[in-house]
Amino acid sequence: MTNERKSLVHKPSFINTIETNIAKHFSWHPNILSSIKLFILTPVFGYILFHSEKFIQVKALLIGLFLLFCLFDYLDGIIAREKGLETKFGRLFDRFTDYPLLLLISWYAIGEIPTYLIATKVIIDLLLFVQYAFTQGTTENRIRTTISYTVLLGMLAASQKWGEAWLKVEYVEWLLYLNILFSFIVILYNAKILQKRFIADTISGVNLLCGLGSIYFAYHDQLPMSLLLLILGGLFDGLDGAAARKWGGTRWGVYSDDVADGVNYGIAPGFALYFALGSDIVALSVGLFYTLFTLSRLVYFTLNKDDADPAYFSGVPSTAGGLIVLSSLILFADTPVLVGLMVGIAAIQMISFDTHYKHLGRAFSEGKKRYKFGLPLYSLLLIIGAFIWGINISVALLLTLILAYGFMPFYLHFKEILAK
Repeated sequence: MTNERKSLVHKPSFINTIETNIAKHFSWHPNILSSIKLFILTPVFGYILFHSEKFIQVKALLIGLFLLFCLFDYLDGIIAREKGLETKFGRLFDRFTDYPLLLLISWYAIGEIPTYLIATKVIIDLLLFVQYAFTQGTTENRIRTTISYTVLLGMLAASQKWGEAWLKVEYVEWLLYLNILFSFIVILYNAKILQKRFIADTISGVNLLCGLGSIYFAYHDQLPMSLLLLILGGLFDGLDGAAARKWGGTRWGVYSDDVADGVNYGIAPGFALYFALGSDIVALSVGLFYTLFTLSRLVYFTLNKDDADPAYFSGVPSTAGGLIVLSSLILFADTPVLVGLMVGIAAIQMISFDTHYKHLGRAFSEGKKRYKFGLPLYSLLLIIGAFIWGINISVALLLTLILAYGFMPFYLHFKEILAK
C-alpha cells in the first residue's frame, strides 16, 4: 500500500501516456532495475573511476554509465507506478540504491572540493532518506533528483578535471550550496517546520541568491557559471510561482519574486555587460541601459498584473532577455558589435507588448502542452552537453532556442499574412 504524494509540479498528460507505453513494453520488475543499479552499474562505475589509467575512453565510459544509471532510476519509478507495483520496500530500495553512487563520487571528489561541503551534502541526503522512509511529506523527487544529479555530474567532472578551461571547482561549490539549500527547504517542509505559505518566499530567496551569484561570477569574468546560475534562477522562478498558486503566500510574496527577477534578469546581465565589455564609459552606458530598461519593464508589469493574462507575457519575458545577453557575451566576447546586436534584439522583443508569449514557467508547472515539460531535464541535457561537445556548443544551442522562442510569433504572423 502506497501513500499519496503531493507534487508541486504537474506532469503533463502526454508524459503520462509515454510512461504508460514504456511500462507496457517493459517486462522487468522495478526492483530488478534497482538491483542492476546497485549491483552492476555502481560497481562497474566505481571500478573504472578508481582504475581510470587502464581505460582509454574514461570520460565517455563514466558519462555513459552515469546516464545509464539515471535512465534506470527513471524507469524503475515509472514501471512501479504504472503497473501498480509500488511497495514501501520498493520505494525505499529504489532510493537506497542512489546512495552508493553518491558516496563513490563524493569520496573521489575529496581533495578537489572542500570536504565540509561534500560531507554536508551527504548528511542532508541521508536525512532526506530518513524522512522519505518515515514521513508522508513530499520530497519533490523530480526536482530534487535533477538538481542532485546535476551536482553529482559537476563533482565527477571536477574530480576528473574535465573541462578545466571553463568548469572551475568554484562553480561546483556554488552548485553544492544551492543543492544543500534546496534540500534543506524540503527537510524543513517535511518536518512541518516550514509552513506552506512561506515556501514560495523561501524559493524566491534561493532565486535571489542565484542572481547575486551570477553577479559575483560575472565580476570574476567567469561567464559560463554566471549563465548557469541564471538558468537555475529561472527554474526556481518557475517553482516559486507554482508554490504560491498551490499553497498561497505572504503579502510580501509578489515583491520578493519581483526583487529576485530584477536582480537576476536586470542587474546581473547589466553587470556582466559592464565587466565583459571593458569596464569603461561605453560598457557602463550599455550595462546601465539594459538594467534600467529591464527594471522598468518589470515595474510596469508589476503595476499592471491585475489586467494581464497570467498564462501569457506581453513581449518576451525578462528571463529570456537576460539569457540572451549572457549567452552572447560568452559566444561573441571578441565581437562587441554582435553583443550589441543581441542586446538590441532582447530589448526590442521585451517591449513588443502586442505580441503574446506563452508563460513557460506556468505552463511547465501546470503541464498544458508538450513542449513545456521537462525544464529541469532540458537544463541537465545542456549541462551534460557542455562536457560532451564543449561549453560554446551548449550555449549556442541555448541562444538558438531562446531566439526561436522570441521570433516564433513574428514568424507565425508573417506566415499567416502570406497565406492570405
